[in-house]
Amino acid sequence: MSRRHNILIVDDEVANLRLLRRVLGRDYDVLEATSGQEGLELLKKNTVSLIITDQRMPAMTGVQMLEQSLPVNPDAIKILLTGYTDVQALIDAINAGHVYKYIPKPWDADELKLTVRRALETFELKEHNITLIKELKSAMGELEELSMGTIRALADALDAKCDYTAGHSLRVSRISMLIGKTMGLPFEDLRDIELGGILHDIGKIGVPESILWKPAQLTPDEREVMRKHPSISAQIIGELRGLRRAREYVKHHHEYFDGNGYPDGLAGDAIPVGARIILVSDAYDAMTTDRPYRKAIGHERAVKELEAGRGTQFDPVVVDALMKLLEEGPEVLNKRVTEEFDDNFLGLGVTNVDARASGKNFQAEVERQARALAAE
Repeated sequence: MSRRHNILIVDDEVANLRLLRRVLGRDYDVLEATSGQEGLELLKKNTVSLIITDQRMPAMTGVQMLEQSLPVNPDAIKILLTGYTDVQALIDAINAGHVYKYIPKPWDADELKLTVRRALETFELKEHNITLIKELKSAMGELEELSMGTIRALADALDAKCDYTAGHSLRVSRISMLIGKTMGLPFEDLRDIELGGILHDIGKIGVPESILWKPAQLTPDEREVMRKHPSISAQIIGELRGLRRAREYVKHHHEYFDGNGYPDGLAGDAIPVGARIILVSDAYDAMTTDRPYRKAIGHERAVKELEAGRGTQFDPVVVDALMKLLEEGPEVLNKRVTEEFDDNFLGLGVTNVDARASGKNFQAEVERQARALAAE
């Protein structure tokens, strides 16, 4: 231990202070105080690693002084010198003052020096651990920022592959946010719902375009490939703590309220609330915009489908929240989705994705494929 520490010693008897200085002054910088109040004043002006105080002092006992030192210097190690023989009183005093160790009087110089050395090793270890925790948090923050950058890039890549899917995800995110607000969810939930909505289909980046753009109903095998996209999306998001809830929303956004969904067959409140909201938003937007295999069925039919799925496919509370948003008509909701949100409404901007995108690229490809088939 090459570092030279500051030690504060507090005792109302000057002779004891001189003796403690003689024992400890060669290895440490010693500050002296003849009362608890004087010791607190020194603590305010100096960085101290260790406090050694006598218990029996007028006006303020050693334990009282140590208790009052906690807001000033909570990390300093504390040693109590005492002539107490009442074990329970000692225990109470140690707990109240966060005392590292008590040393009974009369104390032995060699034992005191050993105790001080070990106390300061504990201080250095604690200090080192605090530094490691700060560095770890900083590294996790940088890693999370890197991950978010990667996710933004994937969202842009998905938009380039299929502009319907990316525009759809942004609309689902914003409709989900509005539903969450209507339900009175807290800010933390809204942030994760925003993330989950934008990322819920990101796993489709691994789905072959022959399936993603197929202008007809999928075969059972193709449906099985498509059903894997929630789990793939969750894998892409990964295990970062800051995205943990969003990841669960993404993974479970095809779970049905009655337990007949996928991938895990969750039911009711076992399905994360964000996933239940994204499912309703996803279904409404899918029904009211063109799909590769069919045209939009329209707002009125979409509402009927949602009402028919209450309690089976959809959470009734979430459906009611969407119906409340639609009371002024679908045009008002669409206007809010396209105009009310900034790119960074709650922290995630997907700058290259347009919430109004309805799939011009994929529609053009579908028409090209149809013409090619007709020419054969």
